[in-house]
Amino acid sequence: MKKLFIVLFILSLSWLVKLSYDLHVLNTAQTELQQSIGQLQQQNAMLNDQFVALKRQISAQQEKTGVTAAKAFAGEPITAEMQNDIALVQQHLDLIEFALQQQQYATAIEKLNQLSNELDDYVLAPALVSSLQQVIAKDQDMLKKFVNNRLVQQGKLKEVLVKMDAEIEKEIQKPYRQPPVSQGSFWQRWIQIESADQPSTVLMQRHLVLKEAQLRLLIAQSALQQDQSVAFQQALNAVIEVLEQLPDTQSQQWIQQLKQIKATPITPIPLLNTRTLVG
Repeated sequence: MKKLFIVLFILSLSWLVKLSYDLHVLNTAQTELQQSIGQLQQQNAMLNDQFVALKRQISAQQEKTGVTAAKAFAGEPITAEMQNDIALVQQHLDLIEFALQQQQYATAIEKLNQLSNELDDYVLAPALVSSLQQVIAKDQDMLKKFVNNRLVQQGKLKEVLVKMDAEIEKEIQKPYRQPPVSQGSFWQRWIQIESADQPSTVLMQRHLVLKEAQLRLLIAQSALQQDQSVAFQQALNAVIEVLEQLPDTQSQQWIQQLKQIKATPITPIPLLNTRTLVG
């Protein structure tokens, strides 16, 4: 029995070392995630600055696609003032598309509504204004449906993750129970102890493993809340990797649920029809 306790002590110590390493990796992943968020915020600020700078430096040289579109709708010569206003519409669309890429859907819809309301203030051909109004209306409906679908999808995923988090917390609170060893001869008891030694050690540390899985699950929920699909997939993989250490049925069920979430297709960001019209 003394040897058995020594073996269990060594295995427990090894497990704690591994868990410490996994927690270190988790902290490193959190740091990298925060750095990525900071970089995205910096890029957001830089692009906003570039947008303001471009808006101040509007010149007569604009993209041929926009000018061609204006000519197609106008029966009058293209003036410099009209070119400038077409450029303003294009830059407004740039800002809307940037907001969509940054998952700022409310801002994108607001800017699209603003563009629709300000079209009459631009020096544009009446036919072009009319066509823009129609296309913008379609884009408004498309974005509203897209945002609604994204919110519904995120809500369902969040509900599953929250439920899983509660289940894990409940399992963590359960005390570990050593499976009983049946009475018998010395060799029968020794064989049972030897065969069950490793699983028992894993199960003894089960609450620590579940705690680590719970921490990684919180990272996945945060990534989902921020609509970061890549970080969300990576976080789900991390949770699965931790849970795969446990042989029990409940852990395997969680793994299957996480794999189903990973396989759920994400609705792609739609392209603006208005961009096709003005270039």
